[in-house]
Parts: sequence; structure tokens; C-alpha cells
Amino acid sequence: MPSLRKQNGLTLLSWMIVIAIALFFILIGIKMVPVYLENYSIRQVFSSMEDDRRFRDMTRGELKKVILKRFQINGVYNFNKDDLVLKPSKKGTLITVDYEVRKPVVGNVEIVMSFAESAEIRK
Repeated sequence: MPSLRKQNGLTLLSWMIVIAIALFFILIGIKMVPVYLENYSIRQVFSSMEDDRRFRDMTRGELKKVILKRFQINGVYNFNKDDLVLKPSKKGTLITVDYEVRKPVVGNVEIVMSFAESAEIRK
């Protein structure tokens, strides 16, 4: 009587499912990483402006021009200028940016990422 061995490992169908799931997550990562890098650039621009004394005496219009120029230099292109808000505060000027990015994945499936950053330029 032939001995029946217990089979180990995944079947071809199981491997195809595992690879499909891995590819889906890789695709999502490819879509998300550039958006998070842009957000990191926005945080860096805000951080450098908070520490720089040159911006303390600028008007809000001048500050907005400088911020948008720095965004462009740092490769922040997928950005709506209306999301950038400059408000006077007790200590100086409060700069806030609150935005949402949608990236299509497959068909009508999208990834939605929301970001909110702020900085204060003190007088």
C-alpha cells in the first residue's frame, strides 16, 4: 500500500492570491509615498520660516508669495493655493494649510489622505 505523504506549502491558487494582495499594497504605497513626501516638504518650509527672523516684518501678502515660492522650489506642485490661510494672531501671523489629497487606485477606488499643518511667524 503506497504511503500518503502530507502535502506542505501553498497551492498555485494560494500563491496567486498572496501575490495579488502584495501587489495591491505595493500599488497603494507607490501612490501614497509622493504625497507624504510633499507634506514633509510643507512641514520643512513652515519650520524654517518660524525660525527665520527675516519674515517677521513682512506683510501677509509677501509671506504668501514667499511660501508659495518655497513650495515650488521644494517640489510641492499638487497644492491648491486657496488651502493656504494666513491670519493675524496675538503673537504675529498664523499660517495654516489644511488640505486633502485623493489618488485613484483601481476603478472607482481612491485613497484619501488629509493633512493639516501650521506655523506661527512671531513679531
